[in-house]
Amino acid sequence: MPKSPRYKATAKNLNNPDTPSIKSTRKASTKSLEGRGKLDYELGTDDQGAMHGRISHNSGGGFFFNEWVSFALIRSALESWPADTPITSMALRTLFKGKSVNTPSFLLAVLLAEGVVRLIANRRRQYELSEVSVPSKTDKAKTATHSRTKQGSTPAKNPASSSMTKPPKPAATPK
Repeated sequence: MPKSPRYKATAKNLNNPDTPSIKSTRKASTKSLEGRGKLDYELGTDDQGAMHGRISHNSGGGFFFNEWVSFALIRSALESWPADTPITSMALRTLFKGKSVNTPSFLLAVLLAEGVVRLIANRRRQYELSEVSVPSKTDKAKTATHSRTKQGSTPAKNPASSSMTKPPKPAATPK
């Protein structure tokens, strides 16, 4: 299995030389959605301060698109997903048209780890959008609950200190 290329702290999108330079501000890891591999990812900022992210390594095998993706594009893709439909990796496919089909799921795992999305209780592979705000450049990612939970269990809430969210709304209690 080929290894991911190593990146310098500042890199340009190799397929699009007009893309601004991105400076890596944080490296972190999370499990893939199915828990079969560990994904390494980076968060970074461009010259204008806009946040970007990318997958840098996958221990579980499988190809992925390893170039920077703007959080503005990610947020737009998630917010344009129908509100009455749970978020799946399909919501992110438009960002990677013609690229590896694994990348949307890998990115969704990163978004889960960062608290941008959260698992819907008692649903496998179905997520909802958390309150999305400007990502912090320094906070560490927290461990997220992935879709391989025991049937009927409720996932742990992501902490309010997550680097990409405002505090989550309290869960509604059944009456």
